[in-house]
Amino acid sequence: FFMRFGVLLLSITTLVLYGYALAGLGGFLWGKGNTFYICFGLLGGTASALLALWLWKKYLDSLTQ
Repeated sequence: FFMRFGVLLLSITTLVLYGYALAGLGGFLWGKGNTFYICFGLLGGTASALLALWLWKKYLDSLTQ
């Protein structure tokens, strides 16, 4: 249960962080772009997605044993 819940939280975190990246990029349309949001969102979102995939694979492996 906890591994699946962890994957859920990491997946939601990925969406939120990618949203920060889009917000930072969208700010350039109004001349108030924030490169920190873009870098933070892309790096954090990718790290969170990779961690979620790793945890999901670990969960699936535990089912087969």
